[in-house]
Amino acid sequence: MNNKIAIASTDGKVVNEHFGRAQHFHIFEIGKGGYRHLESRTVSACCHSQGHNHEAFDKVAKALRDCRAIIVAKIGEGASTYLESKGFLVFEAPYLIDGVMKKIIEDNLLEGGA
Repeated sequence: MNNKIAIASTDGKVVNEHFGRAQHFHIFEIGKGGYRHLESRTVSACCHSQGHNHEAFDKVAKALRDCRAIIVAKIGEGASTYLESKGFLVFEAPYLIDGVMKKIIEDNLLEGGA
């Protein structure tokens, strides 16, 4: 199973970005001993004042294609549905990354979904 998670964060400490405005995703890997930060990836924000489209969502999805889940502070229903249709688990969790990662491990949240 893929144990990589993409987290939308400006500082790498708090999940603090709306999916559509996110330009930075921190990639973490969950293992038996806990989790570790692998890298940070920069993407183009997919929502602008003129709205968004599936092409913009697709660019972000391609940049994160090796991740099982995407965690954001907030995401619209259209973007969430689109990402789920591409096989991602999507979570809104505007909290400290450490707490979010511990909760995912504790509750085996990567086991569900597609």
